[in-house]
Amino acid sequence: MRIKLLPGERVLVRTRPSPLPLVGPVILGFVLLALGGFGLGFLMRRDVAGLGDWQPVLLLVLLAVVVLLLLRVLVRPLLRWSSNRFVLTSMRLIHRRGAARRSEHQINLSAISQLQTEQGLVQRMVGSGTLIADLGFDRAHAYRDVPQIARFKEFVVQAISDLPLTRMFDGVDMEIDPQYARGGAGRNQDGRARQEWPHHEGRSERA
Repeated sequence: MRIKLLPGERVLVRTRPSPLPLVGPVILGFVLLALGGFGLGFLMRRDVAGLGDWQPVLLLVLLAVVVLLLLRVLVRPLLRWSSNRFVLTSMRLIHRRGAARRSEHQINLSAISQLQTEQGLVQRMVGSGTLIADLGFDRAHAYRDVPQIARFKEFVVQAISDLPLTRMFDGVDMEIDPQYARGGAGRNQDGRARQEWPHHEGRSERA
């Protein structure tokens, strides 16, 4: 998946969603295969009475039903998962979905006023979760089933803190620490002002 980058922009993280939602479809797929195999084996027995010439037809019908169910409950979720991407760049957070029919949602990092995470019990066991980006004015976007949610959030926070100060001023609902207005910002090794993201400091993640 290629992304048209803006001048000076670079890709920091590119990942698929957590495969946790595929557990149910995979289990259901195995159940369908087992039931289909049992049914086919039963219909192929020569001692099944009353079938006669209908036996080949019933075999084909059962095989077609099993294949269609597998396409719906297993192959379709697998294709949807494989065509789903989260991309974090130095300027944007992008979510792409779909293969034949693609949709894309992206937000500028400078527009994010708050980040929070949500995790269920099973998600906490595998480290995945939902990342919610608050854009202010009751606007928010949820990125569901993000793998390694805590680490991914750290990458987003770091990318926002690395934004140039001029880009931060162009953002929406971004709060700048008053020390910057007083010229009290720290300095990096290269002598440039070190950017902080005080608005997110101390935010707790919701389980």
